[in-house]
Amino acid sequence: MKANELLARAFHEDPFMTWAEPDPARRPRTLSRVFAGTLAYARRSGGTLYDPAIGSVDWRDAKAAHMGHLSVATSGAWKVALAAPPSVWLRLASHEDGAMARIRQFLTPGSVYLCTLGIEPSVAGHGHGSRLLHLALATQAERWSTCVLRTEQPRNVSFYLKNGFRQVDEYVVPASGLRTWIFSRPLAARAPEASNDTSVRTRVLEERHR
Repeated sequence: MKANELLARAFHEDPFMTWAEPDPARRPRTLSRVFAGTLAYARRSGGTLYDPAIGSVDWRDAKAAHMGHLSVATSGAWKVALAAPPSVWLRLASHEDGAMARIRQFLTPGSVYLCTLGIEPSVAGHGHGSRLLHLALATQAERWSTCVLRTEQPRNVSFYLKNGFRQVDEYVVPASGLRTWIFSRPLAARAPEASNDTSVRTRVLEERHR
């Protein structure tokens, strides 16, 4: 299973994705194309981490946090239009634009935007999310000083608080009516959970230098 396919499974019931793509039968293909594009962009502007059949994380430098029209075209994210009607793309773009406009105030120089963290549903609830998150944070700490992220999933709020993040904002995006929580965490110290996971860490470095 490729990383974009895993993320499509992980986000199949996410509030943002179900609002943007209301057709559950079409959603796996739509999301697979969305995440193929966002992962390609993250490899150029930040980094990715993929533990096959377990989970995927990706991030972007603050200056490249929001994908513009050129980034959409060059990353292949435009291929969503081949899988879904224009209304889906418009919903994706309208919510993303509104959420990122709000997040921009927290993306200071030296910060990184954690875009997605997704765990294969069949292995969720076994600590993989925290493990991969801390490994990603340790990798980010080599280049950035602060990690900023957002979620539209209410159950993720306690997860990020438990993993050392501080909630800095809560906002309803006008275009979608969806509530978004924004979190921040300093990256001064490497997380101890990540120190022994050398196999996944090797894949992170390989992805980053492709």
